[in-house]
Amino acid sequence: MAETRAVPAPPHGRYKRSLDGANFSLEANTEAVPDDGRFYVMQEGKVVLATEEFEAATTEYHRLCRDFWKERLEHSSPQVRVSAAWGLLGLDSSDKTAQAVIQTDGNAQERKRLDQAQSRRRAMRPRTPAPAAVTAPAAPAAEETEDAEETEDE
Repeated sequence: MAETRAVPAPPHGRYKRSLDGANFSLEANTEAVPDDGRFYVMQEGKVVLATEEFEAATTEYHRLCRDFWKERLEHSSPQVRVSAAWGLLGLDSSDKTAQAVIQTDGNAQERKRLDQAQSRRRAMRPRTPAPAAVTAPAAPAAEETEDAEETEDE
């Protein structure tokens, strides 16, 4: 299940976010997009989304990131696969496929980093109290004695 991530406050002024090797970006007030207070998700130089809502733009940008990294999990280079796995874990720290790639293709230091990150995530998980044991209501002692007497009389 994807984690809920806090979206940072909208930036002011010029803003550009992109990944090396990717054909998409999140921009505001750059040469490629109008200076109109909106956030633009661009792909291959075309507008995919234009919105005043930074959260909506960030959500679309993260979707494109997720697709980009998932595709790279199949790359022939283990280094590219591990890098993509870290990208995915940045969006969803519980992504089992990304974790498996790091366990399989990562070096000892990367596997240790993953183990530490998973330990921190487990430690930060909210604790839920154990469910109370369900017991039948206790019968009054007089009834228990009375039942026992009835059994003896029969």
